[in-house]
Amino acid sequence: MTSGPGTPVAAPGPESFPVRIRLETPGDEPGVRHVNLAAFTGPEEADIVDRIRREAPEGWHSLVAVGAPDGPADGVVVGQLLLSPCRVEDADGDLVATVLAIGPVAVLPELQSRGIGSALMSSAMGLAIARAVPALVLLGHPAYYPRFGFGSARTVGLEPPAAAWPDAAWMARLLPAWTDAMRGTVRYPEAFEPLA
Repeated sequence: MTSGPGTPVAAPGPESFPVRIRLETPGDEPGVRHVNLAAFTGPEEADIVDRIRREAPEGWHSLVAVGAPDGPADGVVVGQLLLSPCRVEDADGDLVATVLAIGPVAVLPELQSRGIGSALMSSAMGLAIARAVPALVLLGHPAYYPRFGFGSARTVGLEPPAAAWPDAAWMARLLPAWTDAMRGTVRYPEAFEPLA
């Protein structure tokens, strides 16, 4: 599976759906909002994406999956993944690193389990490595994300912003720029407060 910018991607499997993964561009906003509203039960995730886009914190990225050329959804946004910069603070509140939080990850319900989420995740990891991000973090389904190299965030020294976040769902993937001096508490942007 290749997933470089603008490269068509089709995950292995009999029912994969061909997409191109690229950075969100102006004009994608309505499609991104539609995907998030369709994929989740409420508007919170779509609102987070809109707010992060509006506030544009340094280091944020929105990846979109669009139907591959000449495919059944040619150029249509069918999936989206948000990467948000998060401070990692030591016990004194000093900055020790900036990591990227993955999420929301959204795919149109009728196209889920067809490789689109995997293509978005692969592209996100490649982008993070290329930009020397030390780690990716997320609060997600513990049966899904380990296939991408995610494991317990607390075990590697990354505490969640809220102690109530369950160990199994609070995950991290350490990247080549990681050092053990980067341990601490991850602070999400304020846009995520509705889900905290």
